[in-house]
Amino acid sequence: MFEERLPVVSEKILDSIALDERVVKSNKKVYYVYSAVDVERNELILRGVYTNRNYLVTRSFREGLRVLREQAKIHH
Repeated sequence: MFEERLPVVSEKILDSIALDERVVKSNKKVYYVYSAVDVERNELILRGVYTNRNYLVTRSFREGLRVLREQAKIHH
């Protein structure tokens, strides 16, 4: 699993977030790429690359996103 939290450049609370999931095949292996984008600023705020897709992976990604939203509220 690879997950990268990208710095939020402004202190604005993240209100409009789009989530995306893509399947990427490379060297006969399958990877699932999850992304969260701030729609208002068109900025990537969280990305995760996983080797499997299940409820726990999705929940983990969404939990990382929730933590980022809480951090944005604290700094606001």
